[in-house]
Amino acid sequence: MLLSELLKGIDTKSNFNDTEITDITDNTAKLCEGCVFVCIKGAHFDGHSAAEEAVNKGARAVVAEYDTGVENQILVKNTRDAYSLLCANFYGNPSEKLHLIGITGTNGKTTTSYLIESILISSGKNTGLIGTISHKYDGRTLKAENTTPGAEELQCLLRDMLSAKTEYVVMEVSSHALDQKRVEDIHFDTAILTNMTHDHLDYHKSFERYREAKRLLFKNYLQNSLKQNRYAILNMDEPFVTEFIPDEPINTLYYSLSKNTNAYLVDCVEDINGLQLTCSVMGETFSVKTPMIGIFNASNILAASLFGYTAKISKEFIISGIERLSGVPGRLERVKNNKGINVFVDYAHTPDALKNVLETLNRLKPRRLIIVFGCGGDRDKAKRPIMGNIASRFADFSIITTDNPRSEAPPDIIDQITNGFQGNHFKVVENRKEAIF
Repeated sequence: MLLSELLKGIDTKSNFNDTEITDITDNTAKLCEGCVFVCIKGAHFDGHSAAEEAVNKGARAVVAEYDTGVENQILVKNTRDAYSLLCANFYGNPSEKLHLIGITGTNGKTTTSYLIESILISSGKNTGLIGTISHKYDGRTLKAENTTPGAEELQCLLRDMLSAKTEYVVMEVSSHALDQKRVEDIHFDTAILTNMTHDHLDYHKSFERYREAKRLLFKNYLQNSLKQNRYAILNMDEPFVTEFIPDEPINTLYYSLSKNTNAYLVDCVEDINGLQLTCSVMGETFSVKTPMIGIFNASNILAASLFGYTAKISKEFIISGIERLSGVPGRLERVKNNKGINVFVDYAHTPDALKNVLETLNRLKPRRLIIVFGCGGDRDKAKRPIMGNIASRFADFSIITTDNPRSEAPPDIIDQITNGFQGNHFKVVENRKEAIF
């Protein structure tokens, strides 16, 4: 691609030598002959300091916010904004030709994405998935480094999905990705809100700024999408739901566990083996069984069913899609055994998620509830004593252990968790393998 083609739509008054471009990156580890290097200032590194290194390693142009002293320099107001569009241009704007479903929220993104993927596959659609656990399409499964990939990786992945004749792509959209504009030039057809609770305050600093980042999916990216028939699907049970309502002409639909809205729960029977639900979706009532447990999964099922309606998928395929999904890795994932013990693995890493899981298991437990958990390092420290307090109130016994401490000392993290405990019905076993054993 010519540099002039790459810069289409970019606001720059720079004079540059038009040249053939073979790649684009903001990562110094990926510099190569013929690439364009985009200087982005991050939390720990300013790409502008690497402009000369980029040219020495073969970059044919450098995109920057100020003069870095190198040749063939493209000056823009905001390199992060520019990078998103540059990547979209380089990979041929694949999202314009795919049906894109973006799902955001604190909890429930992964389960809702798996449900929608299953519904689409049941209806015969060629489907791709981008999320926390993995990226999947065309029979391939790729390891996910982030919930939502960076702009260059994301556009490349969408281009490859399009080449593999993928029709629909279901994508988890994190608050980091929204704030860092990784999806700014993704053209969404549908945006879904699961819920909003305490998380990532180490990055966003306040709950309001966290909500503000999540709102971008609806107020900016869905609003600015080139797609004609766009939908916002919102959880009416969320107290801040009105903040997420986009402007016209976007269709906005709601789901709820208790309120009579576009999709709602009529009845729910829950036991340790799963849920039996009666749902009303756009005025049509149907029953569905799932081995997933927890009333919060009923909310995810309503969101996925409502999407099925927007995609004109029949009730039969919606039901079969839900029922064929046996579970989601790490989401109250059952560990089979012949000892008569109910063992589950859950990804819960926020106070709200932990409380939901423990309340669910308390309702269903035959005798005693034991939890093994920890908190990750270099992340929101404020939630640690809160999660300790929740564990002390909703579990009969807790084993506190290490969970990806990163650069922090595990004993320090554990002390912050135990500071929130009421009573002493816990044990600290720092080694995670020993704790699980």
